[in-house]
Amino acid sequence: MKNVIKYIKEKIPAQETCLLALSGGPDSMCMLKLLKEANRQVVCVHINHNTRENNDKEYAFIKEYTKQNNIPLLYYKIPSYKKNKFTEEEGRAKRYQKIFALAKKEQIKYVITAHHADDLLETIIMRLLRGSSLEGYAGFKKEMTYDNITILRPLITKTKQEIYTYIHQNNIPYVLDETNDLDIHLRNRIRHYFIPWFAKENAKYPQKIGQFSETLIEKNEVVTEYMRVLAKKIMIKDQIDLTKLLTYKVSVQKTFVEYVFQKIYQNNIDQIANKHRDLVWKLANNPKRNVKLNLPLGFVAIKNDNYLEIKPVKAPETYCLKCLDETILPNKDLVTRQATYTEKSNYEIHLNSKDLVLPLYITTRKKGMKMAVKNLNGQKKIKDILIDEKVSQAEKDEIPILIDSKGTVLWVLGLKKSKYDLEKGENYDIIYKYIKRKEN
Repeated sequence: MKNVIKYIKEKIPAQETCLLALSGGPDSMCMLKLLKEANRQVVCVHINHNTRENNDKEYAFIKEYTKQNNIPLLYYKIPSYKKNKFTEEEGRAKRYQKIFALAKKEQIKYVITAHHADDLLETIIMRLLRGSSLEGYAGFKKEMTYDNITILRPLITKTKQEIYTYIHQNNIPYVLDETNDLDIHLRNRIRHYFIPWFAKENAKYPQKIGQFSETLIEKNEVVTEYMRVLAKKIMIKDQIDLTKLLTYKVSVQKTFVEYVFQKIYQNNIDQIANKHRDLVWKLANNPKRNVKLNLPLGFVAIKNDNYLEIKPVKAPETYCLKCLDETILPNKDLVTRQATYTEKSNYEIHLNSKDLVLPLYITTRKKGMKMAVKNLNGQKKIKDILIDEKVSQAEKDEIPILIDSKGTVLWVLGLKKSKYDLEKGENYDIIYKYIKRKEN
């Protein structure tokens, strides 16, 4: 392990503190010992995944060990998972998210993980089986920078067997995750069946896999540089100009989608597979307007006209505002009360207070909302009105709606009015005008 200690000394300045992800298993306990041998200042962070009874026992072991050895320890317990079901992908995402947050809080520039050569091989095989991007097939890097924090994996050239040998030679205590012996996870099956086969076929498999990974990383850097140049031509802020992208070969189009994924997902790129790239590519080529596609980790791809954007899903902002003489909506649109009739359009409504239950309110769309549309027999769902008016998916939950105190829908502002709207010359005493933010 002398070369690992040498690497640590070269990469981490003596005056800097590093944050070690400590699970209590042999890999991370080995890494802790090596950091100490390199005379580097260490703060440990333990993430309790809250999935097994032994999680608390593992934390107790780590807490006692770090206390006895005067090593600072940070701790976080993941409270819950989506649909109350643990997945490796969500667990990993939550783990890294918290580790980086703690590193920033403690102003630590170096994060250390105990990933080793077998972990790299397992990751590559998993991605080959599931499908991934060029960078994804390379596994993970020995070192990388994310959000101004440097991630180092000093053990990436060492096998699990080498780590066990070092652990036993130095009498380093550790705990074992009992689920590692079960074949319920794909990674475990690869560990139990693929790794021994590789070791039997070629004892130097860590070096070979490392070379394979480095080759793909190098090739990906070349492709990324080309995509970076291309992005300057076809990206407008965060949107892809499809009129330009679709003039290139299909292979370039798909590779550019991968590039955008990499920019967005960064350290969570393993959440993206070939199927996601192909689905976004198909979306880009879809002749329909205003379509969207849900993606992993709460992102959505939205195609509006000739532009495509991938962004986090934003929960619709709901509100219900009492309609005053001048009402400013959350998006800065304006609704004002008028003294006289000014125009016949869907931007002005004319009402008789005797037909309504006052006061009036401006609200966002709610499920099942209907309106008795002017000059149309019966009621129509607001959802269908928005579809007919070709309102984009992103805007549907932001359209303001005028209702009375009874909940009767009177007006979908700027789009459609109800039967309660009166014509010029009829008996009305309430007039409201809708002014869009750009006009205001």
